[in-house]
Amino acid sequence: MKKETRTVVYDEELRIEAYRLEGIVQCFPNHFHEYFVVGLIEGGQRRLCCKNKEYNLERGHLVLFNPGDNHACSPIGDSLLDYRALNIPTDVMLELAEEVTGKRELPGFSETIVIDEEIACCLHPLHEMIMNGSREFSKEEELLFLLSLLIQKYGGPFASCIPECREEIERACAFLSAHYAERISLDQICD
Repeated sequence: MKKETRTVVYDEELRIEAYRLEGIVQCFPNHFHEYFVVGLIEGGQRRLCCKNKEYNLERGHLVLFNPGDNHACSPIGDSLLDYRALNIPTDVMLELAEEVTGKRELPGFSETIVIDEEIACCLHPLHEMIMNGSREFSKEEELLFLLSLLIQKYGGPFASCIPECREEIERACAFLSAHYAERISLDQICD
């Protein structure tokens, strides 16, 4: 059996994080991130649930998460996950998007899963440079080119890329906000 490895590298120059998962069997329960994620499935098959949709992921699929996108992922069969991704904080994304588009507007990804060989071919070398601690100037150019492609092909205004919140969820959130200092039961929230 292949050994599980998890490697995370923070690039201080770019202010983004790169990580690599290899031989992973673990399920990832429902969660979200406060940053953008651009990932590439390099091996294995997974079932992803995100924004009320289900996807079967396999080698070559790109994963595009906006901050706050709820998602869960589990293996299909005995398949081991090999995955690489970039985590981009929203403030960094805002700056990079402004540099790429000339507008100071936070973009959002309109698609969650895409198959795009051009973007995968841009992500891979940039990810490798970060993982290897490269100090090459081309690293920033690679990131800007990657984001320009992502924004051009799958970008939109951030607000339009967030699914509408159902009315009952909005009411539950308003209840929680109004009663945050009190002891609240699940039944109260459901009511």
